Amino acid sequence: MMMADLDTPVLVVDLPRMERNIRRMADFGREAGVKVRPHVKTHKIPALAHMQLASGATGVTVAKLGEAEVMVDAGITDVLVCYPIVGEDKLLRLAHLARRAKISVALDSLEVAEGLAKTARKHGVHFDLLVEIDSGLNRCGLPPGEPVVALVQRIVRLTGVTVIGLLTHAGHATRAIVPDERDAIGRYEGDCVVATKTLIEAAGVPIREVSVGSSATVRTSGRVPGVTEIRPGTYIFNDFMQMTVGACAEEDCALTVVSTVVSRPAPDRAIVDAGSKCLSSDFHRANSRMTGYGYVKGSGGAMTVARVSEEHGIIQQSEGWPLCEGQRPISIGDRIEIVPNHACGALNLWDTLVGVRDGDVEAVWPVLARGKVR
Repeated sequence: MMMADLDTPVLVVDLPRMERNIRRMADFGREAGVKVRPHVKTHKIPALAHMQLASGATGVTVAKLGEAEVMVDAGITDVLVCYPIVGEDKLLRLAHLARRAKISVALDSLEVAEGLAKTARKHGVHFDLLVEIDSGLNRCGLPPGEPVVALVQRIVRLTGVTVIGLLTHAGHATRAIVPDERDAIGRYEGDCVVATKTLIEAAGVPIREVSVGSSATVRTSGRVPGVTEIRPGTYIFNDFMQMTVGACAEEDCALTVVSTVVSRPAPDRAIVDAGSKCLSSDFHRANSRMTGYGYVKGSGGAMTVARVSEEHGIIQQSEGWPLCEGQRPISIGDRIEIVPNHACGALNLWDTLVGVRDGDVEAVWPVLARGKVR
């Protein structure tokens, strides 16, 4: 089948672009001397995780236990669950996973560590732990420095678990206005974790891993001396947010939602058959002109998905509609490709991802970890 024969809307990945993105990040890891542990919540597809591992990744990162179970079922044996595990049901599931794979867990509290330690002792397994530091995202994670030192000193008294490292995630870098701001976030991301490691080791606790995340920052944070691991996720596809923060170029965006123009009710407005059920409700304001729910590939910024309802995407043309050279106004029946604002949210809406090479459909992958929120 040709890509042109696919019914719309359909989620498509350009395979040469994706393969190049995987290869480039693997090359960066080798050049910077850091391990690459990709966050597979972006794609949720074991086949793609295996491609990343084949390129040199040392393991994978997941957000939720359900994702970990999908990956371990597919033969992946080194998984970081980058989420605090709370509750007996989840702890039992985690213990079952630890019999089949090497499992490490991120946390930021003694309560979670105690639950993991109790579970490990009860079920005869062991968990490696990484303590999370807040490097500015203001989500999970303790402030760098003494609060982390104090927590680590309490956790190391527990049996069944071992503190092996520290981690952080500078996801707020996608809100940076200019590359210099993005890079400053990345430098602080690495510096604050390395500095905290120094304090912990001065208190007598060895720290093996210093792990940083965010596709937007890893090429800066991954070069900070003392960082041992990077956990990029979105890089495999890239998206409009990564593009506008300067982490990638448009030609690096491999993921698109192919849609059909179904209405042209006004000169400055076109309606496509991809709405919030296809693109997600992630809104992005790149600048005063480029705002909305997705970027129309190849438009040079002339068109974005300005509004969405469940089944409709409203393409708004910029004032004066300054089309790219050779570009014509779109008409009913035209097919357009939309780069999602946020690849991770978009993938979770689809049952399948279609892989295309030079216009030919080469693969159709079920998104096996979609909806795995527990």
